[in-house]
Amino acid sequence: MCQFKSGIAIQVSESEVSVRVLPLNDSHTDIREKHKIPEDSMGGLSRFSTPVELIPTRLDFEDKSCWALVFDAGKPDWWVDCMTDQCIDQLLKAAKSDIEAIIGGQTYEKDLYLGRLTSIPEGFNPTVGGDLFLNSLTSIPEGFNPTVGGSLLLYRLTSIPDGFNPTVGGCLLLYSLTRIPDGFNPTAGGNLYLHSLTSILVGFNPIVGGSLDLGSLTSIPDGFNPTVGGNLYLHSLTSIPDSVRKNVNGEVYLNMRHS
Repeated sequence: MCQFKSGIAIQVSESEVSVRVLPLNDSHTDIREKHKIPEDSMGGLSRFSTPVELIPTRLDFEDKSCWALVFDAGKPDWWVDCMTDQCIDQLLKAAKSDIEAIIGGQTYEKDLYLGRLTSIPEGFNPTVGGDLFLNSLTSIPEGFNPTVGGSLLLYRLTSIPDGFNPTVGGCLLLYSLTRIPDGFNPTAGGNLYLHSLTSILVGFNPIVGGSLDLGSLTSIPDGFNPTVGGNLYLHSLTSIPDSVRKNVNGEVYLNMRHS
């Protein structure tokens, strides 16, 4: 998987590299095609080229320690130490431009991998055409509501602020979430994973195109009636009202059995 921020580093001399990138696109394949960089052969001014990625733990463009340079295909034999700073500086400039564009409202058309981020800045509410990976976040600020055409991965969140109701075309993965605020009713075109919740509030009735996993719930409130295109997983319950089943298109799984 190509990660933010990706580029192709081209050796232009024994001590110099030039990094080719695309705005709002981290596909190494697309970068090679756009800049006509053949794999494992000479092209343009380059003697050699290699795919690189600058991966953030924090979107701080003044602190280079927040960014790790990764060689997607391994560090090449021709790489010398002075090239590292050159590569980081060029990728950091491109990364800053992308984040500013996203904050300004531009759409990131493909998958946006920010899986090592431990925090997100104020005003960062991306619109992403593909998947949005935020696997390492343990908290999100108020007002964070991305629009995601694919899946939104928030594995490590244990709680969410009031007003968090993202629009997700694919799956919404909230495996570690232990509580939800009043008014949380997301719409997910794919599966909604809320496996760690042990209770839900009155009025929680999400619309889910795929399956809904609420496998740790020990009870459900009156009026619970989600719309589920796939299966409904309630593994910790032994029975539910008939009214819960009417908007479930697939199976209802109770106590590890379906009914």
